[in-house]
Amino acid sequence: MPFTSTAQQISRRTVLRTTGAAAVAAVAVPALAACGGSKTSSGAAQSNVDKKLMAWPTYTPAAGLHPDMPGTAAGVQDTFLRYPSNLIQSVPAKPGDGSKVRALIVTYGTQPKGPDQNQLWKAVNDAVGVDLELTMVTDADWQTKLGAMMAASDLPDIIMLGLYQLPNEAQFLQAKCEPLGQYLAGDAGAKAYPNLAAIPPYSWDSVGRVGGDFYGIPIHRPRLGNSFFADSDLFQQAGIWNPKPGGLSKAELTAGLMKLNTQGHFALGTNKVASFGYLTHSGVHGTPNLWSLANGQFTTAYGTDSMKQSLATMADWYGKGLYDPAALTVSSTQCKTDFQNGTYVTTTDGFGGFGGYATAVNEKWKVDFVRPFDAGTGAKPTPWLTPGYFGYTVLKKTTPERAKMLLGVLNFLAAPFGSKEWELINYGLEGVHFNRGADGGPSAPTALGKIENSVNVPVKYVMAAPLVNYLAGEPEAAKRCYQAQVDIVPIGVTDPSLGVQSATRNKQWPTLLQQIQDGMNQIITGKAQLSSWDDVIKKWKSSGGDQIAAELGAEYAKTHG
Repeated sequence: MPFTSTAQQISRRTVLRTTGAAAVAAVAVPALAACGGSKTSSGAAQSNVDKKLMAWPTYTPAAGLHPDMPGTAAGVQDTFLRYPSNLIQSVPAKPGDGSKVRALIVTYGTQPKGPDQNQLWKAVNDAVGVDLELTMVTDADWQTKLGAMMAASDLPDIIMLGLYQLPNEAQFLQAKCEPLGQYLAGDAGAKAYPNLAAIPPYSWDSVGRVGGDFYGIPIHRPRLGNSFFADSDLFQQAGIWNPKPGGLSKAELTAGLMKLNTQGHFALGTNKVASFGYLTHSGVHGTPNLWSLANGQFTTAYGTDSMKQSLATMADWYGKGLYDPAALTVSSTQCKTDFQNGTYVTTTDGFGGFGGYATAVNEKWKVDFVRPFDAGTGAKPTPWLTPGYFGYTVLKKTTPERAKMLLGVLNFLAAPFGSKEWELINYGLEGVHFNRGADGGPSAPTALGKIENSVNVPVKYVMAAPLVNYLAGEPEAAKRCYQAQVDIVPIGVTDPSLGVQSATRNKQWPTLLQQIQDGMNQIITGKAQLSSWDDVIKKWKSSGGDQIAAELGAEYAKTHG
């Protein structure tokens, strides 16, 4: 499922922030002593103010591919209803030099056997022309292990960052990582590394620059963010299925949800990290995407009337019993299971969850995207778009010759859907790891393919191609996904602070976000009055929110005016 990320969680990916470093979960890792000094500690060295900004690679979409439903520059995905019958050769020659290449990446699978006992891993190494040594760290251990790695002297050649904000991350990039503009900028970069140049500009913009240069290459993700998924068959039976944005009123939706909220079934699914789906529902009420920008000034979305109105809506739904009362103890995995088995009629989840749901349900009922409803406030919906990346990949400081070789390796791993390279990376060897399904796609894993696969050998987290919308054997689901993007992406809004530096946010965002979510949960569950939100915002601003806004405004003014 090319567009599906393995673990969409509220605490990252959907709320990625600043400098190309994601920022939301609490962290407790050592600061980098090597990155000290007055300029570094103040954030001046990382600022892009008064710096010449290195250009991104000239955007060049992959050639030779013919989607059934073309995507858009705004972020609607290319959609393929069948697997391409003639795979292209994207990279004409092995980019590697036969050396060992060490890479540190996240994993959501089981630790695999090494390449000497793993045919998929060995096949990728042979095709790329290097001895790729993967150090795979679980999501749960990520922050601790990455903190230790950043403080170490012996770094891997390739490092994945961006899942969580790490202390002094921007300083680490400048001190220990290779600046990439000299290799990738402009037309020359696009010619040398065409698959990296096929990554959409919005992904690069979101990763951002540090001190005028860029260090990270984005691992692309679609634009559509946290989404409201439902059993559209049940919605139709309840008279509340309306695929037009704004075509259904909040009152109509609520009445229909109450009809569907039968014994043993909850109309609204959520989990303990989702804060009742606020990332979806706040945008429906017209809330800006984390910040608004007017006349060069940044204002937090948390303090808007629309955010408060969205909390009132969710509190009303909770009071009516539409949410599972145990929601704040339900894991994200259990929430997915409960949606698929019908315990939850709806759920909010990352956009990438759609593919997993559609495949699991297999058209027994139709999984679809609930379009933004009319919240009755007079405000137009503003669905929150993602930054367009999952994480980003950096190289440790090295020689120009080796940097070019490593970028060639990344260019190979970014080979597009519909290429021989992409199939190898994501599915392995035909007859060994997979057999072809009815549409010609590698959709039937062998016994070995269920062990040796892209989950357990996640080379895709070293680098990957832009994700497309293709669901093996599920063309109708792919059509629904495409139409939802066509309907929602154009009215979505981005976070105006992406790529704008704030030293305070780099350090304090995890703690500040926790204050917000704790306050939300108290109000929605009826443990605090809606009026208490004003005090939550006041504390948030005094704890660093106002300082972040000021720093964003100052940097924006000097880099955009």
